[in-house]
Amino acid sequence: MEFRIHYWGMVWSHYDNPVHRHSFYEVCYVLDGSGEYEDEGDTFALHSGSQWVSIPGHWHQIRSENGLQIFYVAFELVDAERENAAVVSYETALRCSERPVIQDHENVSALLWRALFRQAQDELSERVQGLAGMLIGSFAAVFGPENKAVVRDHEAPRSSSQMVEMAIRFVRDNLSRTLKLKDVASYLHVSDRHLSRMFGKYRGETFGECLTRERLQLADTLLKTTVYAIKQISEQTGFQSVHYFTRVFTEHFGLPPAAYRRKSMNDQDERPR
Repeated sequence: MEFRIHYWGMVWSHYDNPVHRHSFYEVCYVLDGSGEYEDEGDTFALHSGSQWVSIPGHWHQIRSENGLQIFYVAFELVDAERENAAVVSYETALRCSERPVIQDHENVSALLWRALFRQAQDELSERVQGLAGMLIGSFAAVFGPENKAVVRDHEAPRSSSQMVEMAIRFVRDNLSRTLKLKDVASYLHVSDRHLSRMFGKYRGETFGECLTRERLQLADTLLKTTVYAIKQISEQTGFQSVHYFTRVFTEHFGLPPAAYRRKSMNDQDERPR
């Protein structure tokens, strides 16, 4: 893999910065101090040993009343490498983290941060470049395995759009069950948060909206093509009760299920033969 580093360095008294976002990755490590990191509206505590990754496009902010000693690096993977399986695995690890902030003073990245700082003071450029490369390469191992984010061995890397399609297929295959976002995320081995973001990006809807739409589409088909009772259809489409099914169906189609079925049958009878 090849990385393009936009900037890197250290700040010995980092207080607040404005809410902002990048078009590249930024990873930071707290050597000392305490504060907060906000990512897409979620807030995480920062302490000595905290390390976090800011994902491209994510709104984020660092806050500290007393100041933080921070190491940081901003980088991206070069475009020529985008189709490489190792690159897909690396980016999956960073993007699918359950939590963007981890707390571990002794993981490989933390050790490399401190080694890089010591070597930079001695101005040994070759060692600094080598350690910088090792550091950036280590982020996938640090953020990925803990959160089950790394693409599994012997499994082809999947794009985000493919994962959304897999999620929808899983929903369609399990509509009679009580489905939650965490169930589908667990099936795909990604975080709830990441899957929710993917639905918004690639489908323009929330997981809940997708689930309701799929339930109603199946109910529509069953009402038109079977003689199942309304209670059976509500069960097969995963609604909690006939009453709830009737209410949601009526809000969407403008008629209760039984009346909708009658109208559909009448419409079919009136078609030219």
